[in-house]
Amino acid sequence: MKLNIVRHIVQCLVIALFLSPLWAEAFLGAKPGDWFFFGTLSSSTFFGAVVLVDPFAALENIAASWQLPTAPLLIGSLTILVVYVLVRGRVFCGWVCPVNLILEIVEFLARPLRSWMRRHGQAKEAFGHRLNRHTKIVVAAGVLVLSALCGIPVFELVSPVGALFRWLVLGASVGVWILLALVILEVFFPGRLWCRKLCPLGGFYELVGRLGLLSVTIQKGCISCDACKEACLADPDILDPVISGADKVVRSGDCMLCGKCVKACPKDLLKVRPCLPSPRPSGSPSSPASPAQETQEAQEQSS
Repeated sequence: MKLNIVRHIVQCLVIALFLSPLWAEAFLGAKPGDWFFFGTLSSSTFFGAVVLVDPFAALENIAASWQLPTAPLLIGSLTILVVYVLVRGRVFCGWVCPVNLILEIVEFLARPLRSWMRRHGQAKEAFGHRLNRHTKIVVAAGVLVLSALCGIPVFELVSPVGALFRWLVLGASVGVWILLALVILEVFFPGRLWCRKLCPLGGFYELVGRLGLLSVTIQKGCISCDACKEACLADPDILDPVISGADKVVRSGDCMLCGKCVKACPKDLLKVRPCLPSPRPSGSPSSPASPAQETQEAQEQSS
């Protein structure tokens, strides 16, 4: 089964898991406390005893309270962190986060509108395209500083992920307007500004993403068609080293392992494989010459 299809199945199963207490109550008469699972992506409980906590939410609470959490919460957050460190940090974004799924659906449905806008000269430039993709790391750091100064977990108040689950699981509509704003932004100003450059969760998981044991790798024979870059959910720039020949592994912490580049490659050269984390080989050129440049140099040498 194609990796991208598996990813969408996992995304739907995650949402179904969080909605399962509501279904259990509606169809089985089970109270939330009686069901095996209850919670949101920020904090969840299995079988009333096993607590799992989002690591970034835990950091926010530590910053806000100026003290370490209780042992169950600390163990719960470290458990999740270890999983993402072992796989790849931004797997959360590509495989778990429901906001990413919603924006993917919006991007797909908005294609006819964007085609019409291009035909009529109304195409909009990607909003915030000049922002560095690492800006989200600065945003994450700023969130922690503000949480410490204000005494409350700041991002939890405005998080579109939290707003979505509060709406779906708890029926609270507070903050849903933020998610609606992201949808409108993606429709008229494509470029995945939130996920690629501003989301503090993405910034946090980018920091630990380079330590994962799974990576996208490339085989010889790349024709530099850039189909993989056009498909990339994280940021097309992370594929430059493998396309140029400077590396054989996508080492960027931004990679979500979404599999879209693997699917898009017309020569089937990209694969997701186990790969120990390591820096780029020192002998690799930082920006190898393109085929056109190599041809021009060969002609100059022969003349």
